[in-house]
Amino acid sequence: MKPAGQKFTVAHDSPLLPYLYEIFPTQSKTGVKNMLAKGQVLVNGESTTAFNQPLRTGDTLLVLPKAISMARESSANARDEVEKTGVRIVFEDDDYIVVDKPSGLLTVSTARGSQSKSGKKEATLYAILNAYVKVNARARRKEDLASGRTPDRSTAKIWIVHRLDKGTSGLVVFAKNEHAKDILQSRWKELVIERRYIAFLEKKVEKESGAIQSWLVENPKSLKVYSYPEEVKDGQLAITHYKVLDYVHRGKGVYTKTEFSLESGRKNQIRVHSADIGHPVAGDEKYGAETDPIRRLALHAATLVFRNPMSGEIVRLKSPLPPAFDKFE
Repeated sequence: MKPAGQKFTVAHDSPLLPYLYEIFPTQSKTGVKNMLAKGQVLVNGESTTAFNQPLRTGDTLLVLPKAISMARESSANARDEVEKTGVRIVFEDDDYIVVDKPSGLLTVSTARGSQSKSGKKEATLYAILNAYVKVNARARRKEDLASGRTPDRSTAKIWIVHRLDKGTSGLVVFAKNEHAKDILQSRWKELVIERRYIAFLEKKVEKESGAIQSWLVENPKSLKVYSYPEEVKDGQLAITHYKVLDYVHRGKGVYTKTEFSLESGRKNQIRVHSADIGHPVAGDEKYGAETDPIRRLALHAATLVFRNPMSGEIVRLKSPLPPAFDKFE
């Protein structure tokens, strides 16, 4: 199908705005400026709003219908609204969306913890992204209609693939349809090539690397996870690998910068296993930490590499440590 809009081949070198005046002689200059300012003009396939964008002979111009530019602006605004919450979208295609979650934001509402101290319903990453994909879906439908395409009328929502604790920051994957969710979850160990966390643990971890294995059981009343060295009823086997990266002296305290990778993905796994070896994650009062140097849980999901099962693409993502961690420098 031909692209919607009016297509032109540039006949001579010129700044963009004067050239637009030439090819739209019957429109007012204000109307042409608005067309450019609203993102309706693409130069060689790239959207631009720069009045002085240089054009060269042979360049292509595509002027989109107003309805399409408005739909695209709506999508851009939706992304801006997500980022205002502190959430950063780092990867997105038709099937998956990966975001960098800030500490203090729930991944999804829970039986406890879905209300703030003031009693108001607490924001969740799921709700933020669900609203985002719904706005995007409406915008795509409008663009499809304006382009003469049959719009996708399927329900727009996101599906949870995995979660991060409220206090943990970093990379989280969601699916945009149930099929994509089921495939990635069912083949998680095969498709997730690398998943690494960085944490600062209390005191000096003497052994430079190792593996921690135990069976984890959550208490449904306290929501605290308990660790057992032998298999127990309702226990889930959890295996955590760690490597010491550095030692940090802060005041009179020593912290160990540690990298973790998981063979299993259990709730609170890194936090519980760190406590098991006598070195809780800094700021983790729930599992025995005595200090809170950065006023948050010092745990960050830093690296994610996975094979997208729908496209076959290897997706490599890294999230830098948030600025709060600078206090460990």
